[in-house]
Amino acid sequence: MKVLTVIILLICSCQASAGLITFQSDQASYAENDIVTIDVNINDINPMIDFVELDIGFDPLALEFVEDSWLDTSDVFDFGAFGDAFLFTNDTLILQASFLDGITDVLGTSFNLGELQFTALTDLATTSFSSKLVTAIDVNFNNVDPQVKVSEPAGTAVVALLGALFLMRMQKSALFI
Repeated sequence: MKVLTVIILLICSCQASAGLITFQSDQASYAENDIVTIDVNINDINPMIDFVELDIGFDPLALEFVEDSWLDTSDVFDFGAFGDAFLFTNDTLILQASFLDGITDVLGTSFNLGELQFTALTDLATTSFSSKLVTAIDVNFNNVDPQVKVSEPAGTAVVALLGALFLMRMQKSALFI
């Protein structure tokens, strides 16, 4: 029982955190020379953020970046924010996004930022991308945590439930003494 209690408490105390940037391809697989369109999604962004820069890694033997293929979503563009992506090295893109005050009030903290296009250099069953934060700043050029912390599960309710189960077990064992 004690081990179970400790395990449940550890699970309840962990914070969940999704990736700031996720990528979604338009197809499950691609043939050589197909255009690969990737949606770039922002997840749980801090409403205080004004500018973010990320390195996006990809396999240059499987994909070739289509120059000037970045396209902001209409929601982002209509709000007046913008992003841009350009090739830094043969396997790394730089993605820069500037947000206007209030964008999360309109779009929420998770939204589709834009899309990138690549040319498949071989037949691909899957596409794989990685992202690494370079810079995240607010309107005053102060570094900020780029993500909103996802709240912990309702640990208080679980602790109360475990306490009640423990007391019930103690009462049950006291009856048999």
